[in-house]
Amino acid sequence: MLDRSTPSPGQKRARLREIERRLRHAVEPASLRWLGLALVIVTLGGGAASLAPLALKAVVDRLAGPQATGTSLGALAGLVGLYVAALLFQRLCEQIQAYAYARGEQRLVRRFGLLAYTHMLILPASFHQDHKSGGLAQSLAQGLLGLRLILTHAALTVAPVVVQIVVAGVVLGSVFGPSMGLVLLAALLAYCAVFTWGVFRLHGAVKGVSSAQIDVGGATADGLMNVEAIKAYTAERRFARRYDALLAATEDQWRVFLRLRLQNGLAVALVFAAAVAGVHLIAGRQVADGAMTIGAFVLVNTYLLQLVRPLETLGFAIRDIGQGLAYLDTIGAILDETPEPGSELPEARSAKPPPLPAELVFEDVDFGFGDRDTLQAISFRAAPGALIGIVGPSGAGKSSLLRLVLRFNEPTRGRVLFDGQPLGELPLRSLREQIALVSQDTILFNDTIGANIALAAEDADEDAITQAAARARLSEFLADLPDGLNTLVGERGLKLSGGERQRVSIARAALKNARLVILDEPTAALDPATERAIWQAMSGLSQGATTLVVTHRLSTVAEADEILVLERGRIVERGKHVELLALGGLYARLWRTQASGAFRSAATFDDDALASSF
Repeated sequence: MLDRSTPSPGQKRARLREIERRLRHAVEPASLRWLGLALVIVTLGGGAASLAPLALKAVVDRLAGPQATGTSLGALAGLVGLYVAALLFQRLCEQIQAYAYARGEQRLVRRFGLLAYTHMLILPASFHQDHKSGGLAQSLAQGLLGLRLILTHAALTVAPVVVQIVVAGVVLGSVFGPSMGLVLLAALLAYCAVFTWGVFRLHGAVKGVSSAQIDVGGATADGLMNVEAIKAYTAERRFARRYDALLAATEDQWRVFLRLRLQNGLAVALVFAAAVAGVHLIAGRQVADGAMTIGAFVLVNTYLLQLVRPLETLGFAIRDIGQGLAYLDTIGAILDETPEPGSELPEARSAKPPPLPAELVFEDVDFGFGDRDTLQAISFRAAPGALIGIVGPSGAGKSSLLRLVLRFNEPTRGRVLFDGQPLGELPLRSLREQIALVSQDTILFNDTIGANIALAAEDADEDAITQAAARARLSEFLADLPDGLNTLVGERGLKLSGGERQRVSIARAALKNARLVILDEPTAALDPATERAIWQAMSGLSQGATTLVVTHRLSTVAEADEILVLERGRIVERGKHVELLALGGLYARLWRTQASGAFRSAATFDDDALASSF
């Protein structure tokens, strides 16, 4: 599971360094140019906004002074024009800076999102087994939102506010002396202190909100992806209640966050009131003593009001930046995860190995999850071009064995050799490019039939895809579809029947022209007629390849070169079909059980059922 505990300072620094490293990789000249242009425009606009009150002071002094009656319209228009021009320039800068910033931000966020998503894809299968896909998607979305919050406020809030504060401080200090500057400085420091205090208090609350939203995202995807099962068992209300409980937990976390934010806002309001009181007392005293003109008093109030909004915006920015950092901390925990060994290494495009069958060897291999041993002392050799059947009761470790071949998991002891080389020494991409998989759980994407077949070969043309479809006995089916290969299959292929989905999966494997073909219970969920058609479609896959077949239906491996019989993670029998029958052991019992029709589905074997049948 994702680490939801409060990270230590060292963990925070490590995650921020990882995020910073990936941001550096995401930055490119185009995004830097746009962001740099936005900062320049922000500086110009902030300077214009800060100098505009000087023009307003000149207008007020001219109208309130003894020379007001002799002021010409032209002179007054000039002063008003300067004031309006400064404000107009500021507004124009705001529009241009927003465009320039958006161009740079979109490019940077896109590149960072790509790096983060790619990192998720190359994480080990064991990581994905422990996490919900919906939760990971929510973490990525929050990470991108956090990055946007930080970039937006850093470029469009913090930078202009700093410029305005600096210019206002210089002007007020030079016109009214150090006392006014000290009041503004004290107010600024108080604002910063309050907001910093608020950010630290809000960090834990934001983490709580983030974790709750990730749970909601995971439950949302989990329910929608399995909606047919929910409907079949009329579990809509049950899942709705479960979802509501997660939403209630999220609401509780938001309540904590909003309460803390309210407290922070009240503290800010007190600082603002104290700053306004201090400035007005000093300015009023100077007006009463004749040391300040009415125009100067207006200037002070204009600066005060002009700075209040940016200062409050700065406070919101600091709060949002804290929220952004908390969101980035979540994606940072994922970026800290170690990818599959060798998956990040650059791999030169080398010539593909000759299309000859591969040799696969297991040497005394153990594998397990935690304290549970799934495979123990597994040793066998699949000679080039051999057909190896792997059978046994449910839970015997058959699928775990295949996961080791694909390096979805690593052995805890022993080694697996591919053409004489340990799997750990082969680049993952090179290894998996030579293996084709057809599994019971057919994985189809919400795309066209052609695109799903082409998953096996990115550069495949339509002719190659059509030929692969023909090898999978899909031609007649495609001919009946108005859009043929361009037919959309729906989410998880739900617009196709089970047999049609499996044929698409077989076509995908056929397109790969693999040296090693893995068939993992490919027909367990199909009716007998469809099963025969699917096995006919798969018969061509084994030609010119080494084949591993995991199945409960023993008739499909009766002609295998060798059959491995697994029980409780060990190979308890091995040999050809006739030899295993002669042994009279587990394989013979399984065969007799199926032949007698004791089970309508070969996928339901277990020890108790077997025992009761003799």
